[in-house]
Amino acid sequence: MSLSRTTSRLLIAIAVGLAVTAVTGTAYAQDSLARAKDFYAAAAYEEALSVLQRLNANPSTDKNEVAAYQVFCLVALGRSDEAKKTAESLVRTDPLYKLSDKEASPRVRAFSEDVRRPLLPQIVKQMYNQAKDAYDRKDHDAAAKLSDRTIGLIDEIGVGTDRALSDLGTPAGGFRDLAKAA
Repeated sequence: MSLSRTTSRLLIAIAVGLAVTAVTGTAYAQDSLARAKDFYAAAAYEEALSVLQRLNANPSTDKNEVAAYQVFCLVALGRSDEAKKTAESLVRTDPLYKLSDKEASPRVRAFSEDVRRPLLPQIVKQMYNQAKDAYDRKDHDAAAKLSDRTIGLIDEIGVGTDRALSDLGTPAGGFRDLAKAA
């Protein structure tokens, strides 16, 4: 059974329309992020926050970058509690993400690091458990990646102050090695 020319053209038009919409959505997100950065650079922090809030709903945006600029704006406005919550959310989403020297002032980086550091031991334990669960499910790729991240965070934290974290390093390395060998 063949499709009529009209039906074929309609399907092609729909496919092209969907492709254009997807590209336009990504371009819009990038344009909006650029606008938010411009507002931030101009010290129009409320306007930047408004744009960033809308970007959170767009799946094609870099959530880390959006959250980072929200932290920048909230710190600049003196809204420390909101900035702390946003920074905590960023750390929980991506514990390895750090603000760059180019993006953030030393004050904002210090603020972010003061929020990040106390969360890391709990995140390491969660990540270790996720790696163990992934290994038990025989999802070796996930187990290896999560184990690598766990070991990286343990190394960053340093184990001198937390014996429990030190004890997680050895089995995490074991999961990583076994998962990579599988």
